Amino acid sequence: MDKPLRKDAALRRSAILDAARAVFAEEGIDAPLDRIAERAGVGRATLYRNFPGRTEIALAVLMDDVADLGARFEDADHDEAFIDFLTALSERLVRNTALGGVVRAAPSNELLTPLRAAMRQACAGPIKVSQAAGVIRPDLTSADMRVLSAMLGAGLHQAAPRERNAIARRTLELVIDAVRTRP
Repeated sequence: MDKPLRKDAALRRSAILDAARAVFAEEGIDAPLDRIAERAGVGRATLYRNFPGRTEIALAVLMDDVADLGARFEDADHDEAFIDFLTALSERLVRNTALGGVVRAAPSNELLTPLRAAMRQACAGPIKVSQAAGVIRPDLTSADMRVLSAMLGAGLHQAAPRERNAIARRTLELVIDAVRTRP
């Protein structure tokens, strides 16, 4: 089990993740890592002590986003909980399309295992609530989030900024239609 970080180390790590999220959103996944360190107010050594490389930083940002989604929908008890979960995920993907490239280009499948597990855990509650209400398909499982998140992000890959919102909106409509129960 990982030892909890000291308060100052946790604050530095959080600052790095916030800076990485902003820099990747503004400049793309290939932005200089020094820009992240500068924006976070830490030195390069601190950045690399926390994250050995670009992929690890990007995956940590994604894990942080998934944890936030999980916390946001943990106690969701309204019928459309899973639809709202998908909408929130889509919004995050639109804000930072660069992060999707990291998942597609991950050097090994094992690197993505914790992210996939976190996503399954984050969506499990909303799926259960929406299935109980008859809003979404009864055969949908949290494991399907691997496909659904790929669908939500795929259309954004290399989309021009001016068309990104329209593509995201249409993709979300199609994904929601795919998970809803049929009359």
